[in-house]
Amino acid sequence: MPSAHFLSILMVCLFLWGGYRRVRRNIGQQPLHPRRAITSISILSVISAVIIVLSLSHPRLLLGFGGGLLPGALLGFLGLRLTRFETNAAGHSYTPNTHIGIALSALFVGRMAYRLIVLNGATTGQNHAPPFQSPLTLFILGLTVGYYLVYQTGLLIHSRDKK
Repeated sequence: MPSAHFLSILMVCLFLWGGYRRVRRNIGQQPLHPRRAITSISILSVISAVIIVLSLSHPRLLLGFGGGLLPGALLGFLGLRLTRFETNAAGHSYTPNTHIGIALSALFVGRMAYRLIVLNGATTGQNHAPPFQSPLTLFILGLTVGYYLVYQTGLLIHSRDKK
């Protein structure tokens, strides 16, 4: 098996596994883990900083990413408002709003799958933006990052209130 095919299969498998994990965290009651929230906030902040720095010379990409952050943050506040927090014998937990989380995950996974398919099947004559150089892709990424930054920050604040 050529290494290019192996890498493609590996990337698709990792992509599907990540999508499954993301959707699973949006369904049902979840334990409230402050460390997980801190880790998510840290990783998303670093990703955001890298994208912003790399996009400084490309205003359309920067606008795409920044344009997704604000509505994503607003969705994060809405998601927190619709989240149910509970305390029982097992500890503190929360039940996220399934619709918002799955919709964002599906939008992000769908866009990434579309970009992989388009770029994988693109011929030299077609005019497609290289990976992560599409304003729409960065808008959807900004939407997702904005949502999870606000949502995870809200979970962290709520977990600190429970101590």
